[in-house]
Amino acid sequence: MYPIIEFFHITIGTYGICCVLGGGLAVLMALFNCKYSKLNRYDLIEAAALIILGAVIGAKLLYVAVDYDYIIHIFKNYGFNLNTLRDVLQGGFVFYGGFLGGLLAAFIYAKTQKKSLWLYLMTIAPGIPVAHAFGRVGCFMAGCCYGIPSEEFGIAFTNALGAPNGIKLFPVQLLEAGLLLILGLIMQIYLMRTKRHHSVIYIYLFAYPVIRIITERFRYDDAERGIFLGLSTSTWISIGIIAAGFIILLLDIKRGFREPEEPVYKTFPVNTSEENTD
Repeated sequence: MYPIIEFFHITIGTYGICCVLGGGLAVLMALFNCKYSKLNRYDLIEAAALIILGAVIGAKLLYVAVDYDYIIHIFKNYGFNLNTLRDVLQGGFVFYGGFLGGLLAAFIYAKTQKKSLWLYLMTIAPGIPVAHAFGRVGCFMAGCCYGIPSEEFGIAFTNALGAPNGIKLFPVQLLEAGLLLILGLIMQIYLMRTKRHHSVIYIYLFAYPVIRIITERFRYDDAERGIFLGLSTSTWISIGIIAAGFIILLLDIKRGFREPEEPVYKTFPVNTSEENTD
């Protein structure tokens, strides 16, 4: 499609544009959702910056882990230098790595600031699939994360960065983007109407892995994703997230399914009366 566009003689990657747009919209949604979680918006912005950083690092680390053999091949054939290192750093990102990295960053922020992790997660949860949807559109524009050959439903790339050009491929990126947008809309409406706001997290933990397991069957980039026992790395992670979701849900039910609250700290009265120092 259009992996790169020029704007006033400046070359910009469409994948990066889509990620920025999606991330910005997700932050705006989270700021709006502060009215339901009662979070301070400035605290949320601070947390969002750390979460985005963690997501980028996590997405890159999992990409390196999954595509380890290919990266080693590049260094062996072209040497370890600034050019090859730049190519690797500019290479792909793996969403689940970003998801886990962002989750870890949110956990670290909540612990260090002595705040409720649940409140932050439920505030940003509806924006996650929306941001991801924009990222998938970016994948389609760049020609990565491509689908299986399909004469009936396929679209042929002409200048893709990853997909084979000239072959009709099923647009699995757009399929996942559409499902993600629907999921984000459902989560946002649910958050706005329910009294159990934190339960919106479970919708994502159970729904997205199912979406991913389904769309993985239409993917054709097996070499880039890694395969173990016949299943892709993302499929195994999806199964693990569903299992973890059930465990967290059971623990939540055991504690009464209470809505999370910010911790209340004891304060000591301060004598503000003026003292006579004569």
